[in-house]
Amino acid sequence: MDIIARIKPLYDDLITIGFPALMEDNEFIRIANDTGFTNEYAESVNEVTAKQQTNWLGLIDGISYQDVLAVFLNRLYSEDPTQLLDLLTPAICKCIGFTYFITAINDLKRDLQLLGASKEQLDSIMASWNEVSKNYYKKVTVLKSLLTSRATGGDGNEEYFQVIRKDLLAHPKLKALVPEYIQKSNNLYEYWQFIKHHLPSYAERRFFIKETFEALVEASLELNGHSPHETHVNEVVQTVNERYISETWNKALQRMQDDPEAAITSARALVEVVCKHILDSQNQVYDDGLELPKLYKQAAGILNLAPDQHTEAVFKQILGGCQTVVEGLGALRNKLGDAHGKSKNKVKPSARHAALAVNLAGSMCSFLLQTYDFSQESRPETK
Repeated sequence: MDIIARIKPLYDDLITIGFPALMEDNEFIRIANDTGFTNEYAESVNEVTAKQQTNWLGLIDGISYQDVLAVFLNRLYSEDPTQLLDLLTPAICKCIGFTYFITAINDLKRDLQLLGASKEQLDSIMASWNEVSKNYYKKVTVLKSLLTSRATGGDGNEEYFQVIRKDLLAHPKLKALVPEYIQKSNNLYEYWQFIKHHLPSYAERRFFIKETFEALVEASLELNGHSPHETHVNEVVQTVNERYISETWNKALQRMQDDPEAAITSARALVEVVCKHILDSQNQVYDDGLELPKLYKQAAGILNLAPDQHTEAVFKQILGGCQTVVEGLGALRNKLGDAHGKSKNKVKPSARHAALAVNLAGSMCSFLLQTYDFSQESRPETK
């Protein structure tokens, strides 16, 4: 998607901090409502949607919010650069806390200055950044997650490792609690050499990392003003099982007659919850704002459900169909759900649209959870 050259550096910075994921969230719509740019946002979504190809459901596949961001920035900058900064300031502040992890913000600050951001706007963004940069509990949990992923066959983010390790070792109270093998590992390669030679099985590695991080997690919680016993700060932990899926499925079915838009959004959210449950259970690192098709693809890879993991045509066809169903759910939610700004021309969904989304979601989630449970029962302990 083309972007005005003057704002291309800012666009790249916003991509880096995960801004497109915020644009897909209801919080961005609230910010747009507060600042009076709801129509511009809805028009940007519609413009990107109009250029997409339809899928087997006759609907638009999940749109790229990087493209939406480009159209949105172009539109606002062309109308009035000042208005662009008025909207971006509160949105960036929200994004800083919303995104998975941000290593630096200096480039973003510089590019906002070049576009004429006021001192007050820059100060508010820096205040949000400083607040997040002091969240040592988040840093510790991100580090623990990426180390677990690397130790169990996944990839690790070298930049995250370097930045967080440096911050923790520079903190007078946390330095002594950083596990010795992290202190001695200057990079993820050295960490990988240690973990693979000392602990042969995935189960041993997960337990070892959990055990060696316990003191560090508790100390980081205390620094953030929480009791060490609050292992899930400000979070509602739900047990994702067949009963949870069934209850959520039934609630969505009950809503589809009176509120089909909400039922469609609930259907999509159910698939997202199950995919994240699978990834969390395997200590996989992912972006909280990851689009549903990409989130499903990551979870499917763990479950050996990706079409390219099979050679027989019939399995490739069936599993490819599963991927298409998930893409269709994301598209249906984008097209007809209640999670995005609406233009005056937005199509209102009917109960049959909602029934399609809810039943597809329920069936897919049940299948995913059963496949995950089976994989855990038959999974070998060593690799």
